[in-house]
Amino acid sequence: MRALVLILASAFLATAACAESEADRLAALLGLAPGMRVADVGAGEGEYALDFAARVGAAGRVFATELEAEQRDEIRAAAAEAGLANVEVIEAEVEATGLPTACCDAILLRHVYHHLTEPAAIGRDLLRALEPGARLVIVDFPPTWYLRPFTPEGVGEERSRHGIEPEAALAELLALGFEKVEVVDPFHESWLGPDSYAVVVRRPERSER
Repeated sequence: MRALVLILASAFLATAACAESEADRLAALLGLAPGMRVADVGAGEGEYALDFAARVGAAGRVFATELEAEQRDEIRAAAAEAGLANVEVIEAEVEATGLPTACCDAILLRHVYHHLTEPAAIGRDLLRALEPGARLVIVDFPPTWYLRPFTPEGVGEERSRHGIEPEAALAELLALGFEKVEVVDPFHESWLGPDSYAVVVRRPERSER
């Protein structure tokens, strides 16, 4: 029993260390700096949104979007408990982020992109929400046979095995008018599942879309 506890404790500590390291690397990819405006689309419980809020400071702003009301309430409560007044929680929709136009200097979707049932609509909405030249960072993982039972309903063929290849994600974004910055593969190596990658694109300095 003691050995099992030690193994679980070690796994927890390793996961916490990886999460901290990933937050640093995400901040670097997003180019975060004090005073920036950044969005975490599909923010989950808000751990990265709150981390970003501390990094951009009181002069900056973080938009945390979520579909579920319960998760939005959890993020608001966590931000209040942390004393972070620069976090704005937004209700997302299946076809829209809910973000204001040109509100962001950077946007993150972490393990969210493969869930999208309307990727083109969301992609256009993300383009609208970014300032010219601003970055969009997609962190996701490729499809695997053992995750297929967890595939969300209504997703397209590219997402039919609960995941999406980096080439497919990049192609979708480029088709909408984004410009490629870089692809980091692997971005995060996981012992619990497939390694994740990061696709980094940006809104062109001048866009007719």
